[in-house]
Amino acid sequence: MHPFSIDCVSMMQKAVITISIVSLVKNSFMEPKQLLAAKTLKKSSAFFLFCLLSLSVSIPLFLDGYAILEKFSADAGVIADKIPSFTIADSALLLDEPKDKGFIYKTDTVLLAFDSQEVYTQRELEKEIASPDLILSLVFSKEAFILYAQDVPFRLPYEQADGITDESFKKLLHNFSSNQFFSGVIMFLFSFFISSFSVLLTLLIIALFANVLTGFMRKKLLFREVLKMALVAAAVPVLFFSLLNGFGLYPLVQDEAIVLIGIFYFYKALKD
Repeated sequence: MHPFSIDCVSMMQKAVITISIVSLVKNSFMEPKQLLAAKTLKKSSAFFLFCLLSLSVSIPLFLDGYAILEKFSADAGVIADKIPSFTIADSALLLDEPKDKGFIYKTDTVLLAFDSQEVYTQRELEKEIASPDLILSLVFSKEAFILYAQDVPFRLPYEQADGITDESFKKLLHNFSSNQFFSGVIMFLFSFFISSFSVLLTLLIIALFANVLTGFMRKKLLFREVLKMALVAAAVPVLFFSLLNGFGLYPLVQDEAIVLIGIFYFYKALKD
């Protein structure tokens, strides 16, 4: 068979699978007893629906994260230009143009503090770093360089950093600005992974409650069948709340609502 014909057949098969899944989800939502048909859902179809739900959950998460990434990339470039010329030698921070006073320069997501003369107290520095929107803080104190990623500090004593100049730090910050596409890809994959785990956890909770409900109602269903039914029952509420999240609306009890709706439709399917 010609390769083009094989590709056409494969695309048609995928289209048929997609249509059948959409019909199953729609019919189950409109008439809960149709949910029983999910028992016979093929593994490939179930996996496709699971990936679709995970993707829908990950998109709002990624969009929110990418907006922060863009802001952080811009701020990192601004902070890089504010770093004065210096060299670390003989276990000390040596500025090319010595300053009598230290300074703190702060954007929404990045902070730069030079305090080699200990002008600021530890409490003052901690107060500046405690800002909830800060992602990265670079503090050059009298004895060490301290990098805060969120609230986690990394301390590098100057005695272990001889020969390092301001160019190393400027290059690090400019890399954040220039590698935005690569960072975006990593963020999307991370968002999809987190969303997949969240959807899987929700489905397991629905399936566990539904399994208990099945026993009370004296019905016979295998756990894998219950899990497939939970997948279909949760599809509409998951997509609905993902749509709300896409508009920046995050109801406080959306996870609980998805679980309750899924269990309700499962109960209705067994009862009907």
